[in-house]
Amino acid sequence: MDRLDLASPHPIDLPLALPPVPPEATRAGFPLLATLAPVVGALGLWAVTGSMFALVFAALGPVVAIASLFDSRRQARRQRRRAELERTRRLDALHAAIDERHEYERHAAWRRSPPPRHLVDGDAAPSWNDGRPGPVVLGRGSASSTLRIDGSPADDVDRAVLEHAALLADAPVTADPEAGIGFVGTLHLASAAARAALLQVAHHGVPGALAIEVPAGEHWAWARRLPHHGGGSQWRVRVVDAASPHARHVTAERVGVGASVPVSIIAVGADAASLPPGIETVVAIEGPGLAIVRRRTGAAADRSIVPGLIGSSEALAWAGDLATAAKRAGVGGAHGLPRRVPLDSLEPPVAPAGNRATLAVAVGVTSFGTLELDLVRGGPHALVAGTTGSGKSEFLLAWLTALARAHRPDRVSFLLVDFKGGAAFEPIRSLPHVAGIVTDLDEAEAERAVLSLRAELRHRESVLAAVGARDIADLAPEVSLARLVIVVDEFQAMIERFPGLGAVIGDIAARGRSLGVHLVLASQRPNGVVREQVTANCAIRVSLRVMQRSDSVAVVGTDAAASIPPDAPGRGVIDPGDGCPVPFHSAVAEPALLAATRAMTATMPRARRPWLDPLPHRIAPDELDRLVTLSQPVPASTQDQMLGRPHGEPHGGSSGCVALGLVDEPELQRRAIASWTPDDDGHLLVLGAPGSGRSTALSLVARAITERHGPAAVVRLEGPRSAVWDTIQAVLVAVRRGGEPPRLLVIDDLDSRFRGWPDEYRQAASEAVAAVLREGRSRGLAVVASAAQPHSLGPGVRESFGEVVRLRYPSRSDLVQAGGAGELWRAGDPPGAGQWRGRRVQLVDDVGLPPAVPQPVPPLTIDPARVHAVVTPTPRAAAEVLAAHASTVIVLAPGGEAAIHAALAAAPHGGRPVFIGDADAWAMNWSLASAIREEAVIVAQGGSAEYRALVRDRTLPPLLDDGAPQCWVVGAASAAGPAGAAGPAVRATWPVALGN
Repeated sequence: MDRLDLASPHPIDLPLALPPVPPEATRAGFPLLATLAPVVGALGLWAVTGSMFALVFAALGPVVAIASLFDSRRQARRQRRRAELERTRRLDALHAAIDERHEYERHAAWRRSPPPRHLVDGDAAPSWNDGRPGPVVLGRGSASSTLRIDGSPADDVDRAVLEHAALLADAPVTADPEAGIGFVGTLHLASAAARAALLQVAHHGVPGALAIEVPAGEHWAWARRLPHHGGGSQWRVRVVDAASPHARHVTAERVGVGASVPVSIIAVGADAASLPPGIETVVAIEGPGLAIVRRRTGAAADRSIVPGLIGSSEALAWAGDLATAAKRAGVGGAHGLPRRVPLDSLEPPVAPAGNRATLAVAVGVTSFGTLELDLVRGGPHALVAGTTGSGKSEFLLAWLTALARAHRPDRVSFLLVDFKGGAAFEPIRSLPHVAGIVTDLDEAEAERAVLSLRAELRHRESVLAAVGARDIADLAPEVSLARLVIVVDEFQAMIERFPGLGAVIGDIAARGRSLGVHLVLASQRPNGVVREQVTANCAIRVSLRVMQRSDSVAVVGTDAAASIPPDAPGRGVIDPGDGCPVPFHSAVAEPALLAATRAMTATMPRARRPWLDPLPHRIAPDELDRLVTLSQPVPASTQDQMLGRPHGEPHGGSSGCVALGLVDEPELQRRAIASWTPDDDGHLLVLGAPGSGRSTALSLVARAITERHGPAAVVRLEGPRSAVWDTIQAVLVAVRRGGEPPRLLVIDDLDSRFRGWPDEYRQAASEAVAAVLREGRSRGLAVVASAAQPHSLGPGVRESFGEVVRLRYPSRSDLVQAGGAGELWRAGDPPGAGQWRGRRVQLVDDVGLPPAVPQPVPPLTIDPARVHAVVTPTPRAAAEVLAAHASTVIVLAPGGEAAIHAALAAAPHGGRPVFIGDADAWAMNWSLASAIREEAVIVAQGGSAEYRALVRDRTLPPLLDDGAPQCWVVGAASAAGPAGAAGPAVRATWPVALGN
């Protein structure tokens, strides 16, 4: 139908009447007197005058009479012509007046009943007066006019005028939907005409009082957006399609039998026989420009009209606008909402398959119809509030189920964070759309997953940049990048446990729209918990029942959610993103629907997971390279810095680079090799509690250097304390005196290695270690050591380590005391798990090197050709033992040197004596000690007091093993070289019999 100008013309109030018909002209009679009068006069004049000429006047009478007769007839004809012209003029004026009155009447009729095209074009606001449907315009045609013309018709002209006045052309032809209207003909034309009729019904009937019911199917999907679902307190209008199996079973309800409110029918069929019985008006659509209107009752004949037709896309847009207008007007309400809405009872929105530009799904009902939410067009993020028992988790479950049914995993995926144990999302855990479910039962996994989202944003940015797209909706279908919906149930609990995650959520809220990452944050009280920069991007607001009015106002701008009764779970107030909050009732995903959803998606490929699995509990040496996974390209400098090696150098290519284990980088969505380069990183310290894998870590490093440089390149500080002492002294000498030091010194349990040693040895050993740490690096010597706590190391020792690996500790506080990051502590960590450079690490589980075979301590031998001076705390016992090894054994006694000389005289001839005494005895025989000190072999058995009784050197002798039968020997050939030359003290094994 053409667009009409509905501006009102000026009304004309003067009555109209038919012009009078000109009277018939009367035939004039013969003028006898006028004819005889001249004759009588002429005769009289002749009689008087006697002139014959007077008789001539007698002839004038008939002449004048005849002339008068003709003249009167001529005048009559002229008057009639004038009257007929006047009538014609008045008829023309009447026609113009009729047309003008018709124009006014036509405009008034169109104003009362606007054409459907006028409504669709947005030129008329809804005229919601009551719940009764007003008359609907079927099309444009001729209708009876209310114009009345005074006067009776005198001829066909008058009758034509009256007929013209009685018929109004181009007028709206209407029908009352209360009596039922049927449309027949070609399906798409009949549906378009019925669509126009239903559109007008919705235009006139106020939502809540008038309810509209439409059949299932995409032909009527647009009508489900109308705000006339539910309610129907005064009237209901039902659309019946011929394809519906119940099309012929609605007459009884239409006329009110068994119905609580009147029900009107708008039916569509191929012909009149397919319509329900009792339809008052049937419109037969013969073409886009022609339809025949037939009435079931009354004497009105069939009438031809130009039908009003509306397309489905136009109706869909108009229905959305009408729903918005209803929300803003506040009509409708929750009184008509159902108590339970199965999700499968909602008609899903129609969208092209694989469309990236929408995530529209039906999630519930409002008084205006099906509630649709679209995180793309209405979001990009959503905020959901609701107290315990309000139906918050059920709403989220229904929303996610609807998304999974509408979109494939390669178009939308879910990351579900549930800080209520994870039970809420258990029914959809197996869906391929679910990239993962993290719960408060595994806080470490929850933190890893959320931290990985920063890397997910960078990954999506790189994908968009690679194809030159600015928004995920611009990607070609073949590009694999699904929208990611992150649902956080109990957001407040997550933030309280991990306050640092608030910044991650804020980053996603700011950048997620174009990258296709959407947040759905649910909390009992979002007010004050969700940051302002996050809520500013949450255009979709949902408030189920809340306890405080302020919470409802903060979320949806109205306190209506605080008035929801506790026995109505799923009832709430929603702002779907248009700024108009409305009451709604959430859909429920029934178990049968969930099972069907799992079945229909079982063969679909799983969605890409936005984070990696936790580090394995054990890594074999040959598994390290396989486990390194980089989910996205990262700059080489960043990766090399993480691996601890020069830029661009592979982890296995540097002779000084040792791979320690696997580093977890959740914020980069990758794993990297933790490697140690001694030349660049300095010495390595491994901290951890007993059983945490410290020794295994040292063995790993030692094996790597051994395989690379040979066994001689690695020195391990292990074995009895005598061996430990000798090793550290030898390494220190090699470092300081220009020898060839080893490449690696391994010290296990550095903090307790020298515990239990004599004080001077413990101090000397600690100083030696500090010196090696300080001076060894310049000589190419690296040190790798382990300890339980760094504070137990000396000040000069702990600062000398350039890198520290912190393994497992019993508690978070112990880890913090060791200098670690408390947030990386995990209870129940396996051996080898810890942190490296601020990140979680799992060290390689090395099989360990075999322990070094300790060098045997040579036994004490008595050279018969040399004098021996023995200092021992038990001289007599020593004399008994040494008597079997020497020919002359003299025990120093308090008697002085005279007794010694007597003993020498009694000794067998030719044997060199062995003098035995304790420290006090040697002090009393100082002259003897002085005489033999330079040439005798000094044997000290006991401790430093015995050693220094005869040896004047302040240098510490080699450390003896605790509890072992050992002694020092000074001046022996093995130690001095040529016989008689003094040399450093050496360690020897005291004869075992002494121990007995």
